[in-house]
Order: sequence, then C-alpha cells, then structure tokens
Amino acid sequence: MNVSNRAIDSRPRAAIFLTAWVLANLVGGFFAGFLENNGLQFMATLILTGAIVGSLQWFVLRPMGGFRWWPLASALGWIVSTFLQSLMQGIYTPVADALWRIFGLWEEGLWVVVVVVPLMIWGMAIAQMLILSHRAGRSVLAQGNRQIWGWLVVSLLGGAVSGGVSAALCAALCQSLPPTLLGLVHGSGWAAYGLITGLWLVGPYSPLEQV
Repeated sequence: MNVSNRAIDSRPRAAIFLTAWVLANLVGGFFAGFLENNGLQFMATLILTGAIVGSLQWFVLRPMGGFRWWPLASALGWIVSTFLQSLMQGIYTPVADALWRIFGLWEEGLWVVVVVVPLMIWGMAIAQMLILSHRAGRSVLAQGNRQIWGWLVVSLLGGAVSGGVSAALCAALCQSLPPTLLGLVHGSGWAAYGLITGLWLVGPYSPLEQV
C-alpha cells in the first residue's frame, strides 16, 4: 500500500488508493458494527466509531505524510457530532417520517438511519477538513479553497449513501444474520461511503496533492 507523497495522478496509483480506501472503511465499519451488536452499543455508536474508522483511514493516508492527527481528529469530531445529533431528535425524526411517507421502501425506523448517518459524520468530516487544510498550509477559510470544503460536502453525501445502503441491507438481512455478522451491514455502508469519498480523493479536486 505504497502511495507516494505526490498527487494521486496516475490510474494505477489511483486504483490502488481507491481500493485501499474502500477496504479501510469496510473493515473499520465492520469492526464498529461488530462491537455495536455484541455488547458495546453505546460505546461503539457514540464514541468508538470515529476512532476505529479514522485509524483505518489514516493507515491508507499515512504514506503521504501530514496526517499524524487524523485518527484523533476523527475520534473527537465523531464524538462531538454524535452528541449534538442526540440533541436534534426533534428535528430529524419528522424529516425521516416525511421521507418514509413519500418513498416508503423500508419501515419508518430505517429512514432514520439515512438521515442520521450524515449528521453523525459531519463532525468527523469537519475535523478531517481542518487536517487537510493544515496539510495544505492554508486557512480553511482561504478564498478559492474549494478542495478543502469539498471534503465536507462529499463526506455528507457519502454519509447519506452509507445510511441508505445500511438501511437496505438491514431490511433484507438483519433478522436472519447472527449478531457476529451484523457488522457486515455496517461495513457495507461504510464501504459505500468510502467509494463516494475515495472517488473524490482521486479526482481532479482532490486535496491530497503535494503543496
């Protein structure tokens, strides 16, 4: 998993990075889901997920340099956003209910997952955005710094896709899977997030270029 310190500008290198990034999110999501469904629900959901997924992401980013604080930023950002999300139930529950009435597809509770996952990711994404900004050597508020802000947008989009994938798989499989394998549902959702964010990271607006 040797990724150079330059921009991910060649197709083979981009393919290697994208594969590693998706696998990192898949494994991190599976492990977090495994803990959540096997006795550590509160700890895994509200506290550990950011640290677990962020550490696996860091393993892929580490060869590029400048990502030393990525796991810690991911962990703290996740904790902050999950805490705030828990205070926003009166806001997102009506939204999930409206989506259920309009689109159906799953039971009402699974639409909550689609709405909540981006809310749980946004704090982590902001913290990671600050790491990317520091690595680029410029303020996150700098004019024209769309590369950095793009990370927040694509992370929220990836979170929504992750919630949708997890909800769909849970509707089909959760009742038949044993607790030890329920992490596959979470892992698949995080893999979808990894695909969305990874495609952006290897694209023309990637903030991973050497500056």
